[in-house]
Amino acid sequence: MLKKKKYKSAKLKSFLFFLLLAALFWSLTKFSREYTASLSASLNYVNPPATQVLGDDNPTELSFDITASGFQFLLYELKRPQVTIDVSNYYKTNAGQAVINKTELAKIISGQLEQQVLVKNISLDELRISLSEVISKKVPLRPQVSISFKEGFNTTDSLRMSPDSVQVTGPAPQLDSIQFIETEPLSLENIDTNIDREIELKVPLQKKITLSPTKARISLRAEEFTQKELTLPITVVNLPDGITLKLIPERIVITFIVSVSEFNTIDPKQFKLICDFAERNEEEHFMIPKLEESPTSIRNIEFSEKKIDYLVFKQ
Repeated sequence: MLKKKKYKSAKLKSFLFFLLLAALFWSLTKFSREYTASLSASLNYVNPPATQVLGDDNPTELSFDITASGFQFLLYELKRPQVTIDVSNYYKTNAGQAVINKTELAKIISGQLEQQVLVKNISLDELRISLSEVISKKVPLRPQVSISFKEGFNTTDSLRMSPDSVQVTGPAPQLDSIQFIETEPLSLENIDTNIDREIELKVPLQKKITLSPTKARISLRAEEFTQKELTLPITVVNLPDGITLKLIPERIVITFIVSVSEFNTIDPKQFKLICDFAERNEEEHFMIPKLEESPTSIRNIEFSEKKIDYLVFKQ
């Protein structure tokens, strides 16, 4: 009984072996035959002229018929073929495009397949490759920087950038809309020391745009500030001849914020405090004091008196 089971097992193994061998021979015969079928390939554009850049609307793929063995078709199914187009070989100066006719396109495709095969029925009558002229222009930089200072600190300067402009290079149609380049957003808080750091530039969303340089440097002087008071005389302007005024008061105290480094350099001679008689309130007999001259570095100016009363004496 045991011998009979061993016999049946050996017989089954032999059957399976010959079945597998037959399937292998059938596959070899099947895939060795030549077939004509449609195939698609992606297009890869290389080597455009130095002064041109590829357009965005160029074809990315094409299809065609080839006659090849089943093995070749199997390889193409496993790895989609790619056709590389050397643009410079077909570009004509000032034409704005490169054109490849159907016959030449068939030669390019056939020459780049694994084994040269006959290519027919290409989906494109001709391949038109659009290009745009590459130009450069200089545009200003626009900082996107937010700065807040620690209490008691501020600045007397404006934010400085180096460089203050950038060279933008790309297709002419895209550069027409670019008037400036922004930095990447940057927020600096609680600042009590000088700022000096690099900042990235924001590359435009358009494709094929390059910047030179791609970074800038920002700097700003931070200073400690303190409060200072001065008593200033009031000068009346636009006063008609024959009229004398008595101001009440004749002097007022102004309070302002100034940097510690400039505290001792600020004096009353740098100020001119006026009241304009032409703008007086005739009913209530008062004028509004104004600073006509003052140092540019001071800030948060306040007057001890908002209104100046006056008495009129005619000569």
